[in-house]
Formats: sequence, structure tokens, C-alpha cells
Amino acid sequence: MKRKHQRDFEQTIDGIIDGSCPHVKSIYCHVAPGGGKSIIPIIAGRLIEAGLADKLIWIAPRLSLVDQAEREFINPYFRKLLGHRLEIRSSTNEYNPCRGIHGFATTYNAVGMDVNILFNEFERRRYILVCDEFHHIQENSLWHKKIAPLFNMAAYRVMLSGTLERGDGTRIAFMPYKMNGGGLTPDLRDTEEVKVIRYTREDALREKAILPLVFHLHDGQVNWQSKTGRDVRVSSMDRMESYDASKAIYTALHTEFAEELLRAGLKHWLTCREKNPGAKCLIVCSDIVQAKKHAANLKKWGFTGYEIATSDDSAKALSAIKKLKSGELRILVAVAMIYEGMNVPSATHVISLTRVRSTPWIEQMTARVNRIDPQAGPYEDQQGYVFAPADPLFKEIVSRIEAEQAAVLVSESNGKGKNGKPATAKNGEFSLQASPGGIIPLSSKLTDQREIVLGGGLADSDEEMPLLTSTEREADILGQIEDHIRRYSFQNRYNPKKINAEVFDYFGKRRREMTLSELQACLAYVRSAYPMSFIRGTGHRRVSTKAQPVAMRWAR
Repeated sequence: MKRKHQRDFEQTIDGIIDGSCPHVKSIYCHVAPGGGKSIIPIIAGRLIEAGLADKLIWIAPRLSLVDQAEREFINPYFRKLLGHRLEIRSSTNEYNPCRGIHGFATTYNAVGMDVNILFNEFERRRYILVCDEFHHIQENSLWHKKIAPLFNMAAYRVMLSGTLERGDGTRIAFMPYKMNGGGLTPDLRDTEEVKVIRYTREDALREKAILPLVFHLHDGQVNWQSKTGRDVRVSSMDRMESYDASKAIYTALHTEFAEELLRAGLKHWLTCREKNPGAKCLIVCSDIVQAKKHAANLKKWGFTGYEIATSDDSAKALSAIKKLKSGELRILVAVAMIYEGMNVPSATHVISLTRVRSTPWIEQMTARVNRIDPQAGPYEDQQGYVFAPADPLFKEIVSRIEAEQAAVLVSESNGKGKNGKPATAKNGEFSLQASPGGIIPLSSKLTDQREIVLGGGLADSDEEMPLLTSTEREADILGQIEDHIRRYSFQNRYNPKKINAEVFDYFGKRRREMTLSELQACLAYVRSAYPMSFIRGTGHRRVSTKAQPVAMRWAR
């Protein structure tokens, strides 16, 4: 069953096709994290099937999301639900990025590095531009300047985000704003050319699209040395003033408190695994140094099946996320925003060992554990768990989430926790790297925990995606061709470069530029022209007349 925002978007696309809203060119979709916005670009693909657009480009912040975007188009559940046969591939600054199929996915960084490659594409073809998590595009930033021409040239634009604010407080590119109470806020009004679709956390909970969340907020004592050499002691982070919150959190996460919080979260996760063996755990750290430290703790405590994923190493991070989805890993130690948009329904726990305290950032983090896992039994038996420090900044954000879900809370405490109301504090964000105020962390101790339950309901379960993506099929065929040429050259003492040159001459293009059908034809040609079969009765391999023997070349 389609969700409210999916139905609204579908109605808008149908209106463009049937002429009832012919002037709509831009669609903004503000969908609560975990609400299911990945189906939106697939529905937009109907414009291609209707002849109103030629191709689709899906731009995301990270390679892991590019891979995920490609997989969404071949998801058998979506194909059955929508009745589509569209397909896209991953591409990074390649000419002819679509390779004969309906579109491609790439990153903002790739577009920013060489946008000229895409100019010809957008001039020759009518593109649907999909900007995923577009709040990453800061107004007047490099990404903004590079993508702006594509935005203007696109036949249609689909802007997707789980949050319409940035942690640094700056404006989001391509987002209309209006004055409200002396400040600027996003202008979420429909116009003749713009359609705005909203799907709040309350909507998602009411439609049973996301899991209820349980926050385990841990209090502690902290002790640090100020830049003037004065010892500062705080008996309770829970009751401290927000002024010193950043220093207290920094100290807690660089001393004993962090290890104790990690232990508590892992202990709870192991208990949940007794009923749900497939449950996964995310450990979110401030930086690589802390990630390695906590990974070492995991090893010391006897845990296996974990890896570190950092935003500094996208290829490694993508591999780790794939392993987490497949079940090869049970724990992912993540750094920075590596987890944003990551869809791993089996993830049940997130342990926050990071100092970032912006609302968008925390919402994205907690959304990693609000997915429904069809393999984990009835919805009533599922919850997402968040372990974090009980500092006033984090509690303020939890309070905001609680307020958004007030209409659908199921907790007897009305989401206020066992020990009282969440504190209020000024929301802020501090550096992932620098020590606040030049302080020296001395010690900390975990002293207490509270539990805040946020309610929800049952969601539809999605099917698994066993199919290979277009990129994976391309890589597989390329590997088969290269393997055949290597084995043939070795066994027959032929020069592989000469064979590669002959293949290039025959097809007139590099294999890396071929479409899937061309690659399949290339594989068939290589197997036919350079056979690996034995000549019956001789024990010798059949020698091709096309390739040049290595010995002959050397003799010259």
C-alpha cells in the first residue's frame, strides 16, 4: 500500500501527464526520515514512459546512497507495486552516463568536480533532475554553483529531503524562503510551477511507516581542566547549564563515560538479539581516532563481525554497509554522516558517541533504527533504540521529536521519561574535531540512565532485492571478458595488449564505454574469436589466427 506522500506525488505526476497541472516543473518533497522517499524518483520516471522526459539523473551526497538509488529501481517490490521496468546505473563523470538505459545516479561531489560532462547531456536530452537530501547544498556554495545550470536546464526537478534545515543555520540552495517572525523560513507553498509535498513524523507514525523509538539517555559526572588550569567538576550532565554542555560532552566522550555508555548499549543489544538474532548495531563516533579506539574495545571485549566506516573512505564505507545489509557484519562503527540515508531495516540500536547536536543531524542518526524489519516478527515486538548522553542539548532535540509525535504516543509517560521532563536548551552544533575552549578532559563516570519512549505503529514490509544492478552486471561481464583474455594469453603465450587492440578495432570503442548489450556481444565475440577449447585427439589448444604470439613479437 502506498503512503500518503507517495500517493500525493503520484497524483502530481499523473496531473502533469494528463494536462491537469501542465505548468508544474519543480516538486519539493519533505519526507520524515524513514518515511519512504526512495520510491519518489521511480514514480517520477513515469514522465519518461509518457514521453515528457528522456532520462533521469539521481544525485545523492554519498556513494553508498548512489548504490542504494540504483538498487531501488530494480527492487522487485517496487516493480510489482508500480508496474515499472525502468532502470538506472551508477556513473561518475563518464560520457554517455546512461549507457542505453533510463538514467544514472551520481554524487554531488562528482558533479562539482566536472559538471561540463553533464552540460551536453542536458542539452541533448530532457532530464528529470532528482536531488536527494538536497539540504546538503548550501546556498552560494561550490555545489550550488555547479548544479544551478543543470537545475535551470532540467525538464523537471524533484527535490528530496528528510529535513529542511541545516545544522550550521545557513540557507539551503534552490529552496524558496519567506520572512516569518523576523527570520527566514522555508516557503512551503504551492504555486503554478511548484508543488510541495510534506510527510511529517506524525504522518509516518499514523500510517505505521516507522518504528517507535526508545531513547536511553545516560547521565554522568565529568571533570575537565580549563584553559586557565582550573579544575571544573560537574556532578550531573542531566542538570547542568547548557553553557558548559559542549565541554562536558567533549570530556565525557573522551574519558571513561564513553566506554561505559558503549558497554550499556552493547549489553542491551545482545539482550535483544536473543529474540531477534538478525539485529544490527550502529556505533557513531566523533572522529576516526575515537572510532579506532572503540573498535579496539570491541575486540578486547570479544566482539566479532564489525568494521569501521568513515566518510573519508567512501569505497570502504560502501563495502562495510553492504556487508551490514547482507548479515556479514553485525556492528558498524561509523564516523560523521556516513549513515545518512542508509537503509538497513535490521539495525535496531544506535549508540551515539558524537558531539554534534543539530536537529537535522540527530534526526538522521535516529532514523537509522526506525525502519521496520520484515524478518524480525510482528511490528508490536519491534522498536528502535538510541543510547546517548543525557546532556541538555540532546534532550532538547528529543523533546522536539516528542512534540512532533504527540498525537500518536503510546508511552504511559507521554514520552517524558521516568525522571521528569526533558530539559530545554539552546540548540547548537559544535566541531567534530577541535576541543571546545582548549580544555583538557580528565575523567568521567556514568551515574544514571532514563528511558524515553516515542510511539508508532505497524508498517508495510518490503521484499528483499536479490537482483544485480546494471553497474554490477556491467562489472561482471567486464570481469568475464578480461579473465578470458588473460587466461587465453597465458595458456597460448599471446600478447594480451594485441588482443585488446583487436577487440577495440572490431567494436570501435573502449569496453568501459559500452552498454550492457554491447558488453554481452563483446563477451560472445571474445569467446568465439579466442576459444579456450582443445583440439580433439591432439591435446593442444586451438590457436587463433587473429592474435600475435608473444614469441614472434619478441623475435622482431
